[in-house]
Amino acid sequence: MLFSPAILFIPLLFLILYFGKFFLLPLSLSLFIFVVVKSLSLKLIFFFQKYLKIEINKFFSFVTVFLILFLSIFFIWKLLKFNIMLVNIKSSVYQENFMTIVDKLSQNNFQTFTDPLLKNLENVNIGKILGNILSFLTNFAGISSLVIVYLIFIIAEEKFFKAKIEIISQQKKTQNIIKKINSDIYNYFQIKFLTSFLTGLLTLLVLKLFQSDLAMLFALLAFFFNFIPFLGSLMSIIIPTIFSLVQFLDSSDPLFIFMSLTFVQIIVGNFLEPKLIGKSLNISPLIMLIVLSVMGKIWGIVGMFLSVPFLVTLLIIFSNFDKTRILAHLISEKGIK
Repeated sequence: MLFSPAILFIPLLFLILYFGKFFLLPLSLSLFIFVVVKSLSLKLIFFFQKYLKIEINKFFSFVTVFLILFLSIFFIWKLLKFNIMLVNIKSSVYQENFMTIVDKLSQNNFQTFTDPLLKNLENVNIGKILGNILSFLTNFAGISSLVIVYLIFIIAEEKFFKAKIEIISQQKKTQNIIKKINSDIYNYFQIKFLTSFLTGLLTLLVLKLFQSDLAMLFALLAFFFNFIPFLGSLMSIIIPTIFSLVQFLDSSDPLFIFMSLTFVQIIVGNFLEPKLIGKSLNISPLIMLIVLSVMGKIWGIVGMFLSVPFLVTLLIIFSNFDKTRILAHLISEKGIK
């Protein structure tokens, strides 16, 4: 069948996301955090049972993981804000180095190709960029409070979810499908969170080794960008490399940073992650770029971060129901078996 009413779901979904941004954005973030915390708490229970032979309560495990994650985010937020404030003091030095690089580029033999680019580069204000990052971090505190409120209600509702599913669907097959969806989503986010954390940590170590002033910021970006295949890895390499060129005004350190970060991305993205997940995401690169652009337009940076987890979730859900398998085929790269 070339056309299915299910296809109309996609434009309708984007309209809902656009007009419902004021509550759907913090709700989506809270759901993302809930899934990550829940999956890690299940992993903690498994660890205690298998290796320590200790039975721990699910609620205790969830609260423990949540508190560790919350305190870690708060600590990183404070540290990052302080780091950018210190770096912002040197913004005039960066701006001067940046203009030196622009002047050198303007003296090459390819002015026909570089002039349009240079005109845009001359308008770049590094101090303003750092100021915008600080403003975002300050506003993040206000958003996070609403996210926590949603998260509390999601935790409170979770215990009733299973009972609601049994009431809605009396068929055992449907209940098993929902359990499989639940399991697949938890497994994906558990592995993706751990590989993203490792990517961020290795990025931090590399940049600290080369004494990058914004090592903490780029490590955090590497963590978030790891949720965006292809484009995310590229951004995690290029942005720190360009900044190192501005900071050091030298080609040797940026070159080593570029090579080291590329090595990190290859090891984690091409070897470790496929081995843990067991297969590729099977998401169409074209669909991914379209959704990334649309989500970035309607929800900004947070939308870009959530776009691929959002697609993965939809792919898992759609592929498990006959009426929506056509949407799963549309989203997937190689089709659904």
